[in-house]
Amino acid sequence: MHDDMGGVWERPWVELTPGERVAGFIIEGKLASGSFGTVFKASRDGRRFAVKLVPMDKRGNREVDALRRAQLPNVVSFHGYSVWPDEEPRFLVLALELIEGRSLDVWAREENPSALELVHQVLVPLASTLADVHAAGVVHRDVKETNIIIREADGQPVLVDFGAAAYEGAPRLTMRLPPGTPEYRSPEALRFARAWEGEPYPGGPGDDLWALGVAIYGLLTRELPFGDRHDQGMVRAILEQAPSAPHVLNPRVPPALGELCLRMLEKAPEARFADAQALEAALEDAAAQADDVWRAPLFPGGRQEKRPASALASPPAQPLVPAPTPSPPSEIRARPVRRWWPWAAGLVLGTAVGMGLMVLTPRTTSPTTPPPQQAVPRQEIAPVDLTEEVGPGAAPQTSPTPAPVARATRSENSAMTKSQKIRSLAAATCLVGSACASGPQQRPPPKPAECPPGAAATLEQFRIREGETHITYFPAFSKTRVAIVREGPITVEQPVSWGLFPDSTRFMGHVFFGAGRVYGRFTQAILPNGESVPVCLEWLSPNELGIKMKPESTAEEAHIIYDPRIQAVSRFH
Repeated sequence: MHDDMGGVWERPWVELTPGERVAGFIIEGKLASGSFGTVFKASRDGRRFAVKLVPMDKRGNREVDALRRAQLPNVVSFHGYSVWPDEEPRFLVLALELIEGRSLDVWAREENPSALELVHQVLVPLASTLADVHAAGVVHRDVKETNIIIREADGQPVLVDFGAAAYEGAPRLTMRLPPGTPEYRSPEALRFARAWEGEPYPGGPGDDLWALGVAIYGLLTRELPFGDRHDQGMVRAILEQAPSAPHVLNPRVPPALGELCLRMLEKAPEARFADAQALEAALEDAAAQADDVWRAPLFPGGRQEKRPASALASPPAQPLVPAPTPSPPSEIRARPVRRWWPWAAGLVLGTAVGMGLMVLTPRTTSPTTPPPQQAVPRQEIAPVDLTEEVGPGAAPQTSPTPAPVARATRSENSAMTKSQKIRSLAAATCLVGSACASGPQQRPPPKPAECPPGAAATLEQFRIREGETHITYFPAFSKTRVAIVREGPITVEQPVSWGLFPDSTRFMGHVFFGAGRVYGRFTQAILPNGESVPVCLEWLSPNELGIKMKPESTAEEAHIIYDPRIQAVSRFH
């Protein structure tokens, strides 16, 4: 990873030995050391995770926020974070889901897929994933083969490593260009750097799509389209030279697919695909016209023999772009951490305490139990023998009120491709309440109200202080950051303990519309043993009560980016 002036970022190396404890995790081994953090495999309470240690600074803050916003299908799951060491914290400890598989370049070399397999199994889902990530306001900024893992369980591509990611409203951390891999820089980024006048680069989704085009070219030809960083002519080639057509370098590439790839690498942004959805549609249209050329392996030699499961834990083949030479590590010894701090209203870095656990929803994008995600060296991943599901377990059905479920939507005003419609039908329903709103944009917020009798005593009994916040999720929430809700009863669940509230405690309440926001008030907690106690909790997102409605909301349904935190209060505001 390089900074905006072309130099290598100083890497935050951390050395830990198996058996050491970090923020409640037992370290099992090192997975990778990247530009912005070190990743270890670890276990906690019988579950295995990939934990990434990143410095407590603005960049670590931004990685957490980007991961929170990008909790989407085919994106590495983010379960939470804490700080370490306990007494004098210097690192954020990010808990990531373990996934099994190979990086995209290694998978392609070993599997030698046909063009049709590559498009259907990898490229269409990748384009769809980027469309969802961009719709959530996040730009990955380091799309390349080694940051895409092919999940062994279902062959799906998973986007990992959000260390360089940005999102709408994120603070600027570099002056000219953001971090990135030189071979995957877009022409507009390089032109901006050459003519730099002091303003930061206004990058966006187009940079991710250009980088994906570079990666696709490499998959089709086993060559980078413009050379590598050791070639003095690389920058000029990106700015001025058209690469050879993939189907010219490799006659096994269908010409339609080669031309599509070349369009992704046009020098002028307006000559490329408008967005990831347009790319997804183009890929599907091209594959729909497939002939026998599309069904032959892309390279001679067929497929390699399947490796035994243990072999998947071995380091992958050399990627197309070599990693910068790391600096020597410095040894750090772990101190046991006894608890995770509740999620605060905002992430404040540089403090010794107050860093929170952010646990997100389990994946429910298919009828069967979804497989865990993985990593190989250089990613947030795990060896193949670590197969335990690390997301929250199935929610106990103790609540007398049916829990709402979520419907995925990228934008109801945009056209959906065939694959999007299939995914939407498979995972989509509406959050249903008992009543509909008559005009959410016009009505004021709900009036202040008193807490139910006994709520204050409950919070004291369960050691929850007023103002504390905690993460929740819909028990049947599909893995998308966009949900559709209606006014009426609602039930949410906490996936990890909060004070003395145990895992899988449910909170029952009511949804209200008003002033362009959705408000949730929760008055009852259902413990896993079925006991019911009064509580007084409100939705908070991120520093205000309620959750902002998206523009496509209607009088009956509110579209929201679900940021499922609840706050303990002494009175409903």
